[in-house]
Amino acid sequence: MKRGFLIVTFIVSLLLINTAKASKAGVGVINVTPTYKSIILSNGENAVEVKLSISDYNSWKDIYKVEILAESGNKECAHFVFMHYESKDSFNEINLFKEIEGNDYLIPELCDVKRSLVEKTIDDRCLINVTFVFKPIPYCTKLYIIAYDREDEKATLNIQYDFYQDQRNEEIIVPFWSGEPVKISPDLPNAFAGSLSLTFAAFILFKRRGRR
Repeated sequence: MKRGFLIVTFIVSLLLINTAKASKAGVGVINVTPTYKSIILSNGENAVEVKLSISDYNSWKDIYKVEILAESGNKECAHFVFMHYESKDSFNEINLFKEIEGNDYLIPELCDVKRSLVEKTIDDRCLINVTFVFKPIPYCTKLYIIAYDREDEKATLNIQYDFYQDQRNEEIIVPFWSGEPVKISPDLPNAFAGSLSLTFAAFILFKRRGRR
């Protein structure tokens, strides 16, 4: 009888410990493996953008880091990482994007992370959006994307990189005076085209009036 009571007590204690760990992360359930809710890969002018929407039902605070490994054949040619925290035990966000391997492909100043500061919905509590921006990687054929939580559970995604090379991203341009990719408003090209059309129309009208 006592032995059975001790076994039950031990099991309940383990469940309470796991629940306590999860509660610290946010939602308060036993640890769940993160998943990808969406991914968008597109090419800008001399830049590639990978937008990841990662869901973790222990809350986005449970996501520790995200990696992108680029391969050419079976050879790794680039390795990028987003560090959410300094360590698995820390809750101080550092939001660091860095290149572990490569030839200065990653553009950290254009990389970004977003998450909700409110907790009204499940998405508010569980979604973290991580964006990597890097220069085109020569001969790259595959991207491996890995999201890790604090318990070392991971979500892995395999993307055929060259399949997306013809998809354009109009939010990234390369000014001729700098040669470096920068982000712009998605409405700017249309606004510029509209302004140019109006200017041209005004010029034609003015020229016709001058002939009269």
